[in-house]
Amino acid sequence: MNFDDQKWDTVIKAKHDPFSFDIRQIIEYRDLIFLFVKRDMAIAYKQTLLGPLWYLIQPICTTIMCLIVFQNVANIGTEGIPPVLFYFAGTISWTFFGNLLTNEARVLSANKEIFGKVYFPRLTVPISVFCGELIKLIIQLVLFAPIYARYIINGHPNIISIKLLLLPVIILWTGIMAVGLGLIVSSITIRYRDLTKALSYFLSLFMYVTPVVYPLSEVSENYRIFFKLNPVSALMECFRWVCFHTGTVSLRSVSYSIGCSIVFLTAGLILFNRNEKTFIDVI
Repeated sequence: MNFDDQKWDTVIKAKHDPFSFDIRQIIEYRDLIFLFVKRDMAIAYKQTLLGPLWYLIQPICTTIMCLIVFQNVANIGTEGIPPVLFYFAGTISWTFFGNLLTNEARVLSANKEIFGKVYFPRLTVPISVFCGELIKLIIQLVLFAPIYARYIINGHPNIISIKLLLLPVIILWTGIMAVGLGLIVSSITIRYRDLTKALSYFLSLFMYVTPVVYPLSEVSENYRIFFKLNPVSALMECFRWVCFHTGTVSLRSVSYSIGCSIVFLTAGLILFNRNEKTFIDVI
């Protein structure tokens, strides 16, 4: 019997079309995605004293620092939102975006050993990174919920709206943009490793030209157009808009940001798919 005449349950072929995405195969490997999520979370806090509590400590400490620096020293307004809620919401939304982008940018180099040993759909790893960061965000939102509820019970005006039901959409929107940008960077850093280090430095600066610890309304009209060109600005403003019924949100800015997210994700997937065949030789 010839080798070509044999019947096989699964046939693995090299991809020649960068636009080819086998969604069915990724679904079949959903258990592997779960294992990757479990692995990443275990590695991140292995041999640590507080473990997953760091998910809560980080936004709390950042919020305290923002209260001291931006509220008491710089005296920057929060559009009538209680400062604790304003800074906490900005912190967890930016942390989700920044961590997801950074981890997606390192997805190829961080998993090069397993990529070189066995075949599996490579997109399962970026998907698992998104799921892991989403779990962290949910944990932080659980901490945010009682703080949010306290101000509602105390009768603080303009703090809750039916728009809150759109929060999952905003989170998905944030994830799409971060994953897309991360995959683009990961495809570039295959050959230029120093860009990974530059990314962390860039994000630390990029946070200050994004309305995370201040509302867009506090920016001078002369410079506001430059902030609106930043597609992440609309994300941060929409996050506060659904949570607190406030924020500088327009159909144009939202459409622009969503369009950028779709372009980033499409470009990232195409680059990732195209480099899938050869990146292990380069790394």
